[in-house]
Amino acid sequence: MTKIQNLIEPFKGKKRLRNLGYFSVVLLFIFLFAFTFAIWSASNQILFPVWKGISKNFEKCSIEGEKVWGKFCGNIRLTKEFEFQEISVPSLNGYNLPGWFVSASDNGSIHEKGVILLIHGGGADRRELTRFIPFYLSQGLNVLSFDLSCHGEAPCLVPGLSFGNRESRDVISAYLYVSKKYKNILMMGSSVGASSVLISLPFLEKVKGLILENPMLSFNRLILDSPESANLPNWMVYTLIELVNSRGKFDSLLCPENSLPFASSVPLLLIHSKADSVVSYEHSKSLAKLYPGPSEVWFPDLGSHGSIWETNQYEYETKVRDFIRRSFNEKNRR
Repeated sequence: MTKIQNLIEPFKGKKRLRNLGYFSVVLLFIFLFAFTFAIWSASNQILFPVWKGISKNFEKCSIEGEKVWGKFCGNIRLTKEFEFQEISVPSLNGYNLPGWFVSASDNGSIHEKGVILLIHGGGADRRELTRFIPFYLSQGLNVLSFDLSCHGEAPCLVPGLSFGNRESRDVISAYLYVSKKYKNILMMGSSVGASSVLISLPFLEKVKGLILENPMLSFNRLILDSPESANLPNWMVYTLIELVNSRGKFDSLLCPENSLPFASSVPLLLIHSKADSVVSYEHSKSLAKLYPGPSEVWFPDLGSHGSIWETNQYEYETKVRDFIRRSFNEKNRR
């Protein structure tokens, strides 16, 4: 009996090893599947951000959406708050961008001083910044607000955000569109919109001033500095960055921190809340140091990402009003 057992034992050992090998392969497969699913889901959230309660259908607006963007989710077609025109801006990306043009004179302003372009954030559309229209009209500024590529009602050839790459060409296009008529041009951008403006800056020499809320240094820095990345190994974070670049078909080297050194004539007002948990205000602090031209910064203690005006309205408008006045005073231009 002992001899038989001695003969069987090696086979049992091989069977255990074989079972262990199968088990390891299954575990590896589960890990790879879980990792692939997680990183693909993460890339979806980055490329296709969704505002709570907001859809691309301008006719629909939820209670959550109104809390974020105001009545009817900022749709001035429905609020009928302003006299405005539907416009179409030809883009360097190869299609037209839908927008709204709100004239200061048509809405009660005696003097028209120029025009301001409102550049919305990533995942949003032109409705996001309509809450600022009354303030800018009161400054004698016509307002042009339009949808960036793949946002709102704008066409989309390459789905998803490109964090300023394709969007910056839309900004340049809008600038060319208004520069045919106006000498006094301002721009106001938020988040990806602000970053898109900064990427475009070397081509915006005739712009009088830029009001920039919570811009980022670059897409890579946005991901690397995010709280979620702090708990992940570097190889996983860089894999996510490469996946987003590949799926979104954009070059992360085209970014504000690489564009700023090539411009110096346009005054900047960088506004960034210290409470911003999406993009650290350190990004704006670094951008101001990188820029060789005139710049001002305001870092309030309150206000979440894209919501500084709501928590600091009086001080916000005072800062912006003073900046506009100085920007239109050529004696203060470098």
